[in-house]
Amino acid sequence: MKIIDNYLPYESFLKIQKILMSPDFAYYFNSTVADETDTNNFYFTHTIYDKNLVNSDYYHTLEPLLTKLDTMFLRRIKVNCYTRSEKLIKHKAHQDYEVAHKGAIYSLNTCNGGTYVGKKFIKSVANRILLFDPSVPHSSTNCTDEQARFNININWR
Repeated sequence: MKIIDNYLPYESFLKIQKILMSPDFAYYFNSTVADETDTNNFYFTHTIYDKNLVNSDYYHTLEPLLTKLDTMFLRRIKVNCYTRSEKLIKHKAHQDYEVAHKGAIYSLNTCNGGTYVGKKFIKSVANRILLFDPSVPHSSTNCTDEQARFNININWR
């Protein structure tokens, strides 16, 4: 696991942030977060790439991020939006895929939410990236101090 602050040059980060946090960027409702039986929690996502297909016109927006990561054999890219609540909610632990692979969670904004990998909490900080193996159980959270927590989840080999 590796955490890198100020991952992209500031101008590249701002361009991505401005587009993905824009009121014109479409997010889609997911009635569960990490466990299909837990219908008390929800979030919004925008799948940019999945199953060897580009699913979004915004794929090229992420080129600076994908180039720096050297994402050979890309598996999935999705943008997540976890809405604010009065209480910080730690979602159930999950694996993105069962097979070991490379993964990243790239934060678009700073908030008190974050990601748990094991017992370690990695706070969401704008332009921070968490690099880890997403086959290791991990948990997301929402936030309580901003309107929403926004990040990009990337899986590759």
